[in-house]
Formats: sequence, structure tokens, C-alpha cells
Amino acid sequence: MRDAIRDGSGKEEPFGVGLRLCQAYIFLMMGLALVFAFVCDREQFDYDLSLARVLVLMAGGTVALWLMSCRARSSRVVGVLTVAFCTACAACDHFANGAFSAMATRVGGGPATLFVAFEYAGAAFFIAYLLLSPRARRVLSRPPEMEPGATEGHSWDVPMSERVRTWEFWRDLLIYFVVFSIVGHWAEMLFCNLILAGVFMGDYDPTNTMLWTQWLYPFSAEGAAAVAIVVFLHPLARRIKELFGGRTLPAVALSFVANAAVCTSIDFITGITTNQDYHLWDYRRMPFNFMGQVCLQNSMVYSVAATLIVWVVYPLMDTGLRRMPKGVANALAFGLLGMYLFLALLNFVELR
Repeated sequence: MRDAIRDGSGKEEPFGVGLRLCQAYIFLMMGLALVFAFVCDREQFDYDLSLARVLVLMAGGTVALWLMSCRARSSRVVGVLTVAFCTACAACDHFANGAFSAMATRVGGGPATLFVAFEYAGAAFFIAYLLLSPRARRVLSRPPEMEPGATEGHSWDVPMSERVRTWEFWRDLLIYFVVFSIVGHWAEMLFCNLILAGVFMGDYDPTNTMLWTQWLYPFSAEGAAAVAIVVFLHPLARRIKELFGGRTLPAVALSFVANAAVCTSIDFITGITTNQDYHLWDYRRMPFNFMGQVCLQNSMVYSVAATLIVWVVYPLMDTGLRRMPKGVANALAFGLLGMYLFLALLNFVELR
């Protein structure tokens, strides 16, 4: 993908005004989505077609901008599909679901009409230019990086001091953080249902919209725990296994103790920084609790999950990412980053 696209003079052919306008359009639409997330009350944001539209815009737009910077021909496909999908969703939202009327009521008919006209006209130009422009086909013409990162082995075969100097290490950490931030939320929902079923002790709030209806609310503590597993707990588990002469069972047992200490610490730090008034959770009535922020039962559940990730889930994910074509893995990371930026602004910022 790094071969230069050159014009007749031997220099790399510039993007030109048309492609720069395409980049500006998608960048502006993403910026408006982030502004909306910043000012919007998450309690008022419906998980409907609007959510699908904005997540596709953030994920597909981020990937398209990255691919354009690499001059990849796949940027044309990703960009066109992203803008076409978002425009179709916008049309349904504006005229079938009444979003245009609501916008006009809030900001006035004139500004609402100008914004919608800009959105549709910009989308039409973006799609037409990328599909029909000879310059776009020439400049965005590099083939995708379809060779895998590796065909055998694991990323931890390379010393950590060398891994941290590679793009792949930080890319994979980003993927783990975002994926486990969302999956951790779903695991929390499952845990609360198991409390309801009587499997575990404790209380839960059935009216907590953050947990039950905003199902893409990122639980960043779980994402941070996944990063800690990759950086600290998995290397520690491998070292423990070496100390036990390769025997798995005692290594897993001692690794479980280390995982319990780290997971409980993360849970406690998250609690005293974000849950001082116990509005997120309250373990003060649970046996063996500390300051109402952590308790033995939950620490054991988290530690079992962490041990499973250390010994099974993370090695499988590492193998998958290394076998995955480089271009696909990079696109996955950028797409997740775009989605997370919107979700973080929507859920973590409240304007009073």
C-alpha cells in the first residue's frame, strides 16, 4: 500500500480540491455528531435509527478518512457506503419519523432547511465524486493490505520492551479496551439477571436506564481491566507458569490470586472516584465489603472472569488479530475508535 501514486512529473499526485472537499464533508459531519453527543442529554437520546446512523457515520467515517490518508482504493467503497447509508437513515429520520419538524421547531424552519440541504447536497457530491471522478480513481488506487500480521506464534513471543514500540501493540490495546468496555456492560446486565434469579446475593436497580436501556454505555473500568490483563496479568501468568515448570493447574491458581488483587483494586479505584454517593452501586449491605465499593462475592466473580480472559479469551483474540489481514485489523481499530468517541461524549459529559 505504500507505493507512491505519481503523476507525469514523477511526483506523488495531489488530492485536489474535489477529494479535499470530500474529506472536509465527512469530517464536518462527524464533528457535528460529536458536538451533538457533547450537548445531548443521554437520557433523551433514543436507541433507534438515529443511533445506527450516528454509529455508522463515526465508525465508517473514521475508517474512510484513514483509508483516504493511505490513498487506498477501498476508501472509495467505505466512504460511499457510509455516506449512502447515513443519508438514507437521515431521510427516514427527517421525513418519516418527524425529526425535521422537531429540528425546525427548535432552531427555526430556515436554519433547519439549510442544514438538511447541506447534508443532502454534500452527500450527493461526495458519492458522485468518489464514484465518477478519474482523479479519485487515480489517487485512491492503492491495494488493501491483505497480508496477515503473522502466520504463526503470538504477539507475546516478542519482549514487551520491543512490542510497545510497534503500532500493532497500541492498535490491539485500543481494540481490547473498546470491546471489553461494551462487553463488560453486557456482562453486568447478565450478572444483575443472575441476582434476580437468586444465583448471587445483592440488589440492583431495575430503573437504572444507564444499565438496562443504554446498552452501549461503555463500562470503561472493564476496558481498563482488559488492558491490564494484556500488559500485566497475562505476562505475569506466563512467568508464574515458568516458575512451576510448565504445570498449568498451580499456575492458574496463583494467577487467580493476582487477578483478584488487580480486579478488586480497579473496582475500588473506580468506585471512590465515580461512585462516592453510591449512585452506581452500593455494597454496604453485602458481607465482606470494604467501604461499600467492593465486596468479596463480586471480586470473586470478576477474578474468575479475568482468569478466563488471561488463559483462554485473550490468547484466542491475539491469535485472531495476528492472522487477520493488516488492513482489516487497522480498519477495525479505527472504526471502534470512532464509535467510542461518540459514546464517550454522549455518556460521560453532562452540561448543567
